[in-house]
Amino acid sequence: MSQSKVFSPVQAAVGAFLGGPLASTIFISQNFSALNEPEKKSTTLIAGTIIIIALIAVSLNLPENFPGLIFTIATIITTRLIVEKKQFTKEKIEESEQLTFHSNWLVFGIGMLSLLLTFAVAFLLIMAIEV
Repeated sequence: MSQSKVFSPVQAAVGAFLGGPLASTIFISQNFSALNEPEKKSTTLIAGTIIIIALIAVSLNLPENFPGLIFTIATIITTRLIVEKKQFTKEKIEESEQLTFHSNWLVFGIGMLSLLLTFAVAFLLIMAIEV
């Protein structure tokens, strides 16, 4: 019997800490994919894209000394709550014969790639605005 690999609430939260809203969107949408819920996966991808665009727009208009940690904490908490309440808990994954955890190295990799991509896009936006 084949097992579906999923991200636990803590894995998704740690990944969101590393890679921000982009990583959060990836983890949540991949879990919905593993649960065979394509509508929720699509909704997650659309909502994630809108949130990322809104955060970029808001962050460009904030004062320089605004604590960006607020966005990070909100992303971590929201990600963990969505996975726990809408998908599954760590205990449910451990008890299930159909579910298993993704590697923590994958979480780290997705988080770091999301961070790099976010920095690249932010850099390009800043350069475009200054020109």
